[in-house]
Amino acid sequence: MADQSSDAAELFLPAKISSDPPLSSGLVRPDLSWAARQLGLTPVTAERTWMDLTGVYVIAREYLEEAERARGRALDCAAWMDVLLAKYSREQYLCALAALNHATTRDDLLQSYLERFLIRLAPDAGLRLQAALAGSVDGQRRWFLARQIVLRAMRAVMLADRNAGVAPPDAEISTALTPLDLETCAVLLIHLVADSLSSQRPPGEPLLGGTAQSLAMEMIANNLFNEAEDPGDLLARHRLLWTRYSDNIPTARQHPLEMLEEATGLTLNDITALGFAYNSGIMTHLPDAPVAMQAFTGIGIDHAVVERFLGRFAIEADDLAAQLRDCPLPWQMLPIQNRPLLRLGEHIVVLDERYLHERVTQGLFWLVHDHERDQYGERARLHWTQAYAEMVERRVKDQLRRLAPHVLGGGSSFFTEVDLARAFPGSKSADVGLDFGSSTVLVEVVSATVGVAAREHGDIAAFRRDTEKVVVKKARQLSQSALNLLADPQPASSPLGKVSAKEVFPVAVRGGHYPVNPITRRYLEEEWFTTEGLFAHPRIRDLALLDLEELEACEALNRHRHLTLPQILASWQASPYRDGSLRSHLVLTYGGQEIGRPQDIEDALHETTTMIAQRLGFSPTDDNSQLVLQSGFVAYPAGSSRDRRR
Repeated sequence: MADQSSDAAELFLPAKISSDPPLSSGLVRPDLSWAARQLGLTPVTAERTWMDLTGVYVIAREYLEEAERARGRALDCAAWMDVLLAKYSREQYLCALAALNHATTRDDLLQSYLERFLIRLAPDAGLRLQAALAGSVDGQRRWFLARQIVLRAMRAVMLADRNAGVAPPDAEISTALTPLDLETCAVLLIHLVADSLSSQRPPGEPLLGGTAQSLAMEMIANNLFNEAEDPGDLLARHRLLWTRYSDNIPTARQHPLEMLEEATGLTLNDITALGFAYNSGIMTHLPDAPVAMQAFTGIGIDHAVVERFLGRFAIEADDLAAQLRDCPLPWQMLPIQNRPLLRLGEHIVVLDERYLHERVTQGLFWLVHDHERDQYGERARLHWTQAYAEMVERRVKDQLRRLAPHVLGGGSSFFTEVDLARAFPGSKSADVGLDFGSSTVLVEVVSATVGVAAREHGDIAAFRRDTEKVVVKKARQLSQSALNLLADPQPASSPLGKVSAKEVFPVAVRGGHYPVNPITRRYLEEEWFTTEGLFAHPRIRDLALLDLEELEACEALNRHRHLTLPQILASWQASPYRDGSLRSHLVLTYGGQEIGRPQDIEDALHETTTMIAQRLGFSPTDDNSQLVLQSGFVAYPAGSSRDRRR
């Protein structure tokens, strides 16, 4: 037994192995998050396909199984997890996992943690890990850590029962893990949790978008989970929505800013400044530094205001554990999404910075939504959803006006559904049209989003319903409007005059989330568009699905590179990424280059960062303060779709 224990301990060494670890794989993630001014940090070659953009994460057995077998044992992942979970406290693990979760957003940090982990592995296990990362298992390179799995490891830590009176931990595994520090144990735990999420596909499974349904829904959940936006753009856009586009909305019970303050006890500036304050702590975090930050110290905002903020956006460990018990599925993250800050007494830990970005921007809609429903009933909730949809539509129409071409000698190339309804009474009409002469762009705006049932539970029926609500209803309007504008002759009141459209680009701009990838594209085409005969005319282009950030990118390209909207759409639809998102195409086309931001986004971001500096009690011109600002919401592109396909 002494010899066996010695062998077990040999899986981990105090000295660094000689082999240099590989760089992270460099795979681009589906719907890669990028800021317009940071676009191109990850250039992509034209040979890649969309499926090549989906990252795969390493699991424990890919480097521990053979190492264990060489020592005469079978790898028992559950036993390893039992020993690891008993080794450190819940709070210690959560802090370590929060730091590792931050590393999934930055390749330089991920590389650093990989090197530190390899130091502790024995040469044979270390070489197998490096081989797996390089693609030796199935030709697909691996990510060392993935955000999804780090969050699932947090759940495992929260639900571990250390007082269950079960059998004592395996002695050999305990011996092997005795010398390991907290960080190494946390990495091992992540890889063991990853191993438990592997699944087999049932034979003869029905297809969705040409793919087995369960795999299709996993890819859809992956796409939605990793559909992140640049934090600076999020801050600026939602400041514009809540301030510039929220006045005099008929369906709003009162001004949206007042509704937000009633729902939360906080102003928009309170939420933005405090969200930034806590976010900046994790964004500047480096290995070996404490990840927990003081909840009140150094924040120049009234203590009572901070408490109200934490009451809305933070959660204590016991409450989080209780909520996570009801989240067994691989993509169920709602408790952390709703409250991405963990409160440990007078300290705060950012469990997930991307969820924090979203919660204090996109998530403000839901805070008012739930308050209206709970306090004023279903009718008030519906009125609020209509009011917010109006805010989004006003913003999109403003952007489209700026994208419309100038008409020499007066007149307008911009027209609305009112103009279309006048010309084609009794017919479905798009929200907006832009006449570029050689082509026409028709746009529908939708604020609906894919719901929790599809996003977290993989509910196929719910996804079909969401698809009809988010995409298909708008597609029907766009298709009919396009056919109307292609008719020859045009009615006298046609916004195009006497000449029919030469070609039409139908566009749906969504304020919520919908996954855009080859699976959903094929699903839409085969099960909806072909069946209903939508976009069948040869002069109607494929439906372009854009989110708000992608529309802002189009505006930036128009502002800085003088590209028209039809030129951008035509280039995308002729590219290898025509079945993916516009974002993927832009990374391919402008990788390594800067395309800028729309002017109103730049102005709103400057206004926001100035306000943050004032609310937190420092000058934005101070060197140290400016560093904090740039290392918070506006410095790094968020996001990493480093999630496993098995």
